[in-house]
Amino acid sequence: MKTKIILILALALIAGIVGTTAQAAGHLQSNLNCAQILESWAVDPDSVPKDRVDECKGIKGAAAAVPVVVPFSGGAAETAADPCSGPNAAGSVHCWGPWSALAPAAGGQFEPPVLQPVEEYDIRPELAERYGPDVFVCPPGLPCGYATVVDGVSSDAPADQTTFAGFELASDGSAFIVLPADSGEIASVTNMSQKFIDRPDDYENMRSQGTDGDERSRVVARVRRNADGEITEAADIWVTGNSATRVAQSGYFAWGYTTSVADLEFLRGAGASAVFSGPMSVDNATLATVTVNFGSDTSWAGAWTNPAYSFDAGGAFVGADMISDAGKFSANVGPDSFVRGALLGQRDDMSIAHIIDVDLAGVGRIKDVGLLRN
Repeated sequence: MKTKIILILALALIAGIVGTTAQAAGHLQSNLNCAQILESWAVDPDSVPKDRVDECKGIKGAAAAVPVVVPFSGGAAETAADPCSGPNAAGSVHCWGPWSALAPAAGGQFEPPVLQPVEEYDIRPELAERYGPDVFVCPPGLPCGYATVVDGVSSDAPADQTTFAGFELASDGSAFIVLPADSGEIASVTNMSQKFIDRPDDYENMRSQGTDGDERSRVVARVRRNADGEITEAADIWVTGNSATRVAQSGYFAWGYTTSVADLEFLRGAGASAVFSGPMSVDNATLATVTVNFGSDTSWAGAWTNPAYSFDAGGAFVGADMISDAGKFSANVGPDSFVRGALLGQRDDMSIAHIIDVDLAGVGRIKDVGLLRN
């Protein structure tokens, strides 16, 4: 859907909110069946009935309310939960995924994201100490994104074992780079081939994968492309690692081209407003809605709703950067929390890529990344 820009002096406000996520049905036999169904769907969306996929996504969201603890090493529980332990491991999307660390990726050079400091706003000291001063800065008009980073055989891990990083995807989907603040870059192979599959909305499903010797990389994502076939927005799963050493990492991401200075100035001068909404990537059952009010002091307010929790946040924009204000969180959000994001796209067709890192009363730490559409 094209962006609904509201000129306060001339137009009425139009708000769009994504519908609720499908809930799990009782006839699914187990979460293991769901893991197999979602894996088949990631490889080929036409291989599994859509209702089964929706049901399994619902189970993932419902399960967030009742965490299941699996030992890190040893024991039958780990073997049962590890999709790389079975005879079909070689063909599994997850088994190209994370283990304990990352070996340097083979292949040619790939330019990293441009993540420059923002002079108008000092990043909170605790965030700079934890993630580095440049990880969450997205200058206008440039490619920029965010990613979660985990070890293990899937893209998921508890919040205390999940970190954030900068992210950039090649415009043809052939390579990506993840930039953790506390270590060197995580680079994919640079020869991934892509398969694009139509969706009923204005995204396409993309499966991009490639090998270079023992190095393997994969992206399973929803994307948008321009008339030249270049990817302008993408979100969901990244994986890269070494199949011989079983050393790799993975996670989720949201990426795109930030809104230009010219478009930002137009929106602020017009006093426009826009509403963005959509599911988060780590937990699809979490739906986010963010309203941006442009002006001399551009502000935003958002709500994140999950079957197990909800919270509100707000703050300001500096350039294309969306920054949370600690004083605008709802009462259930702890002090060591933040939301960070960036405005993507052109003024008549925008999105928001963002991350949440919040400590919720009675729930605990939540870390997620998401791409929201207007």
